[in-house]
Amino acid sequence: MSKRNRQDFENHQLISSDEIFTNNNNNNIMEEKVKKHVKLEQETFSDDICFEIICMIDDSWFILNNCTLISKQFFNVIKERSKLVIQFKKKFTEKRVELFMKSQFMNSIVNLKFLGYLLGGIEKLKFISEMKQLISLDISYNRIDGEGAKLISEMKQLTSLNINGNVIGGEGAKFISGMKQLTSLYIYNNRIGGEGAKYISEMKQLISLDIGGNQIGDEEVKLISEMKQLTSLNIANNVIGDAGAKFIGDMKQLTSLNISYNVIGDEGAKYINEMKQLTSLNITRNEIGNAGAKFISEMKQLTSLDIAGNRIGGEGAKFISEMKQLISLRK
Repeated sequence: MSKRNRQDFENHQLISSDEIFTNNNNNNIMEEKVKKHVKLEQETFSDDICFEIICMIDDSWFILNNCTLISKQFFNVIKERSKLVIQFKKKFTEKRVELFMKSQFMNSIVNLKFLGYLLGGIEKLKFISEMKQLISLDISYNRIDGEGAKLISEMKQLTSLNINGNVIGGEGAKFISGMKQLTSLYIYNNRIGGEGAKYISEMKQLISLDIGGNQIGDEEVKLISEMKQLTSLNIANNVIGDAGAKFIGDMKQLTSLNISYNVIGDEGAKYINEMKQLTSLNITRNEIGNAGAKFISEMKQLTSLDIAGNRIGGEGAKFISEMKQLISLRK
């Protein structure tokens, strides 16, 4: 038996197709097939042994479509112990929602992703709340507004939420800020503005935050800088200048920072230079010149740097070229 396979099954069973939840032959009558084809008066193995046997199989599709038919015991072990990662690639119609709701594996889903614009309206969000074991949700680029954000905020078990590229606004950010169990939040390009940034800054438990593309300025950055649990921050494509960079420089716990597409100059680069714990920095498309490049080149702990699209001349390029420790460089 493979210990690695067992751990993989306990953590996630990746299913990139949604047919298991929307195919009548596999979904509505699966349990009836078990009763019809296999009748056992007593269990041959313990549940733990059944689980060990299942863990030796790498194919999730095979497990759900074949192993579930071995016996009622195997069916229940799979249903109760599997952890499913589901990605939907087809538009979610009312019929598909209905079939999905009848699935025997609703409470086995821990990670759910909808590809962009496939959800088809916020009314479809309601069925997601029925997934009691769901901890990670990616609903990016699905036209979710403030009302939709309110529905999502009621999912108190989520620890990771990707709601990038929607239109939740400041009102939606207020609802999302009430999700105190979240540790990772991706809220890029949602028109939340300064008001929304203020609400998000109250989520002190976050470890990873993407709040780029939301018209955030230096004043809001001051609030973001007070989120002391963050280790990863993407605040790209905003209107942050040197004053905002000073606040970010105080975030000594960050290991990854994306501050690209802002208006940070040489003075701001000096503040970023003080972040000695950073290993990954993206500061492309700012207003950094040769002096700023020198400050960045002194960050010897960096292993990944993107500094393209600035005002760096030959002298500055020479400073950057001396960063021999870099594994990844774009200039």
